[in-house]
Amino acid sequence: MSLTLPGTECLKHALNVTSVDLELAGIHLKPRPLLVVSLEGLTPSALGCYGSSWNRTPAIDAIADTGCVWDRWLATDDQPANMFLRMTQDLDRTVNWKDKWQANGSIDLITDVEQIADQFENLPFDRMVSLHDREQEWEQSPAEDIVDTQLGQLVAAAIERDAEQDDWSILWLHSDFLTKRWDAPRYMALMDECDEDSLVPSDEVELLEYESEVLERIEKLPPYFQDLTPPSFQLPEEAHPDLVTSWMRTYGCQIRLLDVLIEILLTSLKADDPHVLIVGTSGFQLGQHGWMGHRQGPLRSADIRLPLIVSDLGPLHLPQLSGGDTFPNILDQIASHSSPDEPNSLVWSPEQWCRSDEGTSVITKSDRTVHAVTTPDWFYVQDQDQSEHLYLKPDDIDDFNNCLLYTSPSPRDRG
Repeated sequence: MSLTLPGTECLKHALNVTSVDLELAGIHLKPRPLLVVSLEGLTPSALGCYGSSWNRTPAIDAIADTGCVWDRWLATDDQPANMFLRMTQDLDRTVNWKDKWQANGSIDLITDVEQIADQFENLPFDRMVSLHDREQEWEQSPAEDIVDTQLGQLVAAAIERDAEQDDWSILWLHSDFLTKRWDAPRYMALMDECDEDSLVPSDEVELLEYESEVLERIEKLPPYFQDLTPPSFQLPEEAHPDLVTSWMRTYGCQIRLLDVLIEILLTSLKADDPHVLIVGTSGFQLGQHGWMGHRQGPLRSADIRLPLIVSDLGPLHLPQLSGGDTFPNILDQIASHSSPDEPNSLVWSPEQWCRSDEGTSVITKSDRTVHAVTTPDWFYVQDQDQSEHLYLKPDDIDDFNNCLLYTSPSPRDRG
């Protein structure tokens, strides 16, 4: 009978025993399983491990603390469903990758995205659970409890799958709740004392000369919004100064829900110490360039710069430019790293951290642009109105300065 021992890895090194010897002794060394969480509309600016100063994500940050964080991982397609399909369909062509994982369990997908579920036959998954047909059962207001949220239902389905007898090697959760349904309990927007303190009015008194200024100062926005539908609009020229902040705090509430549910999921799984991979398949505009929402306005960096975090492969921040087409290789290397035959293999070493990305470029396909190309030093985009924009990278994270304004007097460059 095959037996799995939790301390086998240490025993193997202590006794200098090979994997073959252990197999002959009846001890089966299994690679660590992999939990993947992919999300549409996930921006790195709301994650602590990416330097967020206005939102807290302790569970995700803990994963990043001992893991690998990609600082410049870009979408190759700004349509999230297309991005997901590109990632997974490329995986299907990586035969060795599938063989490595399927030898130790099924590759399962749990999703609430109808467009993804409809493509199941073309995807490299063995099993799928689809929750998109539960939309009519959801409440039409923010949930009172995290288990009643769209993402909460997805996590519950994952825990149910994990409780089954059949082993899984990869359990992949994919959701579009950040672009479709902001149902996180609103108390999660103010989970810390410092959050509540930030809403206390200042004691300072300012003398206002005009009555209109007094009235304008009295009109205050709520600290966060109760809207279930995510924002999707261009900011008005005379927008309230707190409008963006209130929407950012509401978005941050959804990210805190994600953070809490990831922690709950990891503590609930019976699988032994899985690797964790968190990735976005599209970004989200939070006021950059005057837009609020998912795929709003012209294509910019907030739409295509995505978070990618893998546990236990660091601690390391990778500064090199890379695109979604590298995803199959990443999972292939994680499979090798998880193998008991290569327990000490470092997927991303300090030597790779120092490696130059000169000559690398990432082309992003989008129906909102004519061209969109990113190199280690520049992001060039030509909009549908033929206006051209060039931004210095990686310094200009949110595309603040269009360098072409200083090199070309053409009016079309001033868009």
